[in-house]
Amino acid sequence: MFIECSNCAFKYLVNSADLKPNGRMVECANCNHQWFQELDDTEAFTAVPSSRKENILNKKNINKKSENKNQIVKNLPSTVVRQENPSIINSIIIVILIIFIFLGIWILRSFEINTLVLVDFYIKEFFFNLNLIISDLAKIIYNILN
Repeated sequence: MFIECSNCAFKYLVNSADLKPNGRMVECANCNHQWFQELDDTEAFTAVPSSRKENILNKKNINKKSENKNQIVKNLPSTVVRQENPSIINSIIIVILIIFIFLGIWILRSFEINTLVLVDFYIKEFFFNLNLIISDLAKIIYNILN
């Protein structure tokens, strides 16, 4: 489950079992801000309808939550989730690289060298040689088995 510090917006990945059953006090590792984190209600839904006893227990748990708010528990096992911003330098390098590729193709075409024909030739040559190798291996294996 993801929780977020309301003070500095750091995000943490926390095991929801550490917050059960009533929630607990947590502390941000970045700014030392403390707050009471309750378990997300979306995980608590079950397919079985609740009975009257469960409703009474839930009311008792709500009363215990107010008692737990006064207890400070540190060192909640969690993982800091840091979102990195995209690097502008990397983006500029990629754009420049694409421009150089297009310029290279344009220059080769101006010297009447068609790069697409060369690429097509080498791909067909590769598959032709691969086909020869596979057929030779098949003949060798056939001769060995017979």
